[in-house]
Amino acid sequence: MKASPLNRFDLLGSRGLIEDIFHELKSILSSILSSVELIELYGGNSSNPGQGEKATSGKITRQAGAIKSQVIELEFQLQNVRIIQHILNKSFEPKKNLTSIVFFLRNFMHDEPYDTLFGSTVEMEMHREHADAYVDEFLIKQMVLNIFFWMMKNSPTNESPEMRFIFEENHFEIKGSFSANAASYFFSSYDKPYDSGKLHFDTEMLNQRIHYLISYIAELHEGSFDVTVEAGKNVEILVKIPYRPVYTL
Repeated sequence: MKASPLNRFDLLGSRGLIEDIFHELKSILSSILSSVELIELYGGNSSNPGQGEKATSGKITRQAGAIKSQVIELEFQLQNVRIIQHILNKSFEPKKNLTSIVFFLRNFMHDEPYDTLFGSTVEMEMHREHADAYVDEFLIKQMVLNIFFWMMKNSPTNESPEMRFIFEENHFEIKGSFSANAASYFFSSYDKPYDSGKLHFDTEMLNQRIHYLISYIAELHEGSFDVTVEAGKNVEILVKIPYRPVYTL
């Protein structure tokens, strides 16, 4: 039986083929992650390991950590596909709730499996202890992960990027910084900030399509997204998102 054009369109709709593939791949990723956890469990289970066993155990732990990181990246990239599909279908509806943003981000950083992923690269800088914001928690996580993995991919292998959550009086900031590696040739002549409101891109920025998604999520939260490059190498990313508005009579 041949599918009609209408049926093919339905398959590709907001509840169609991409959604089905998403769930199938997510199930596979869950199985991989469970296998990795078993590797970690049995790899370090010897009560009195010898020198060779210690070296083997260390290799298993490092390899398991690398696989975990890859699984996390695959899962969040699948979520990116979902977001992009809804944007294209004009069916995207953020689910914003009043959130204790300090508590939320602190838990996000320290929850498994993100605690191992971020390690010592993430810090919190408190200029205000309590802060509430209307945010879609899923989208904020996606934005943080997109920034983090983008920095990792463009950093030298022997250097780790830095990410800070800064809680100012009226807004919170997500600030990332790193030194671009040699492969990031597109930074060589780019020496001015990217303004998400103006949406004008030089040739170098055309290779950075992920900026559109990060900027889109920031703007959904009445925020801004900027990238600044100094001396063609030192890169700083800055997202600013306001807290809940304060109304006065």
